Amino acid sequence: MASALAATIVSYLFGAIPIGLLVGRAHGIDDIRKYGSGNIGASNVLRLLGAKLGLTVWLLDALKGYVPVALAMHVLGVEGWWLAAVAVAAIAGHCFSPYLRFTGGKGVSTSLGVIIGLDWRAGLICFGLWIVIVALTRYISLGSMIGSGMAAPVLWLLRQEAPVILAGGLIGALVIERHRSNIQRLLTGTERRIGQREQVTPQHGEQP
Repeated sequence: MASALAATIVSYLFGAIPIGLLVGRAHGIDDIRKYGSGNIGASNVLRLLGAKLGLTVWLLDALKGYVPVALAMHVLGVEGWWLAAVAVAAIAGHCFSPYLRFTGGKGVSTSLGVIIGLDWRAGLICFGLWIVIVALTRYISLGSMIGSGMAAPVLWLLRQEAPVILAGGLIGALVIERHRSNIQRLLTGTERRIGQREQVTPQHGEQP
């Protein structure tokens, strides 16, 4: 139990590392939250700094989810409800980072890493859904919500245990909740499509 609790805490702190913010600072943007969509994730980095750095942040954010879950499962032997706690902790860290006064990103890349860690088959299916939706609509947000939201049903179809399925459901629900402003823009037809490069000009007020 002690090792499982430690794994959960480490998962939260590891998931909380603001990769997008750090990459932005390394490339001349003081605080990426002041620009574009105001998000610290790969999508905003893509729009502001281009595909190469966007992909870098995407991969590193995914690893923030995969590494804690994989180590907990295969090194510490964590399973059941504690494994679910480790999985959800990584996403919670990214979305509510103590390094950013408990603000953060939307958890999309990190959720993919977690799902791959829990069951690589489910991760590939959810990622495949993301690719299809984004290719058809050019809306990253829509693909992200559908891909993450399907985690629990896919894990159930793959006959995973109840704690893992529940973790998938919580992860999907959190990702969708973090996209509530995107949902509003999708409904009004003002959501940005992939390929629309942002100017690095600061935005004022609350950003999604």
